[in-house]
Amino acid sequence: MTPCSAAEPVEGVDLASLLENFRIIVGPAAREAQCEVSYQLPESLPRVRGHQQRLLQVFLNLATNSFRALQGTAEKHLAITVAGDGGGGVTVQFQDSGPGVAHPDLLFRPFQRGAESSGLGLYVSRAIVRSFAGDLRYEPRPAGACFIAELAPAGPASTAALGAGRA
Repeated sequence: MTPCSAAEPVEGVDLASLLENFRIIVGPAAREAQCEVSYQLPESLPRVRGHQQRLLQVFLNLATNSFRALQGTAEKHLAITVAGDGGGGVTVQFQDSGPGVAHPDLLFRPFQRGAESSGLGLYVSRAIVRSFAGDLRYEPRPAGACFIAELAPAGPASTAALGAGRA
């Protein structure tokens, strides 16, 4: 998967709807991994700059990585926390109770040795988020791994386009 091209317009994404779809999709994988997933969301969420399916793919990749990291651990928990960033944007934090990241300096590089899949997930996920003027970063923690997607607010062009089809 690559960042959006000119043929795919950037939208004002309804983050609440995206997260509800994410819950539905990730639920079976969480149950299979015997992982508890908790959500901490504000009452209202602004629209963010992006593309619904692309951002959903980023979130699914982060959750899948956490489920893999939690295999073989006693405590299996993924906390997803959404908060405003003070500038109209939003941060979506994925914090798991796994063993953490042994070599954080190697994150976001393609074709990681030892990756259970292609080794492209974080690399592509960061490229997608950056294509929408956001960022994806790792934040060191004493325990577990924490990845934060910083999502830019939807601009006037994308919010105007959203309102055009509504009655």
